[in-house]
Amino acid sequence: MRTTVALLIGALAALAALAGCGTGEQGAVPDEAAQAAIVEILQAAQAQTQADRVAEIVWYTPETLHEYINGMAPRFVEAGFVILAHTEWRDREDEGPGYVELDLYDMGTAGGAAAVFDEPDAANSLPLPGGVKAYAGDAMIEFRTGRYYVKLTSRRDPEAQEPLLKELAEAVAEVLARETPDPTAGRQSP
Repeated sequence: MRTTVALLIGALAALAALAGCGTGEQGAVPDEAAQAAIVEILQAAQAQTQADRVAEIVWYTPETLHEYINGMAPRFVEAGFVILAHTEWRDREDEGPGYVELDLYDMGTAGGAAAVFDEPDAANSLPLPGGVKAYAGDAMIEFRTGRYYVKLTSRRDPEAQEPLLKELAEAVAEVLARETPDPTAGRQSP
């Protein structure tokens, strides 16, 4: 009996790890169409940069978002949050400890993205492709376009990661401006 229970617990833990949705209890199955759209965006952005993803994508759903942004999760969920892809990137030629976190949030609608991010004032604005106005702060860039909110943060060596931070922000903004995959295309309304 103990062996059966241990095997069952091990199998469930393996399934949770393979799903890659947060780190704690698993809620609803993530929206596969939204995941596929985000993967396309990230692949297209990567093709335009000298960056490589250095870890698997960690997915957060409305049920697991609190594990990542804790106190801000209710605000995002109330705004229509669908899914978050948390990724880490490094310049292909950089062997240092630094990297850039790229968080791509599908907020469901442009209104949802606007509810969690206001365009910055001119003093903190960084123009990106597609007419996107990003907020540029110390070691971070954040912006919204369409249904997506994007946040990039330099880690462990912010000064050395500055070019990669900007390159990734420009690539993602350009991809989103060019053609944002619509994960609801082809769905039937109830």
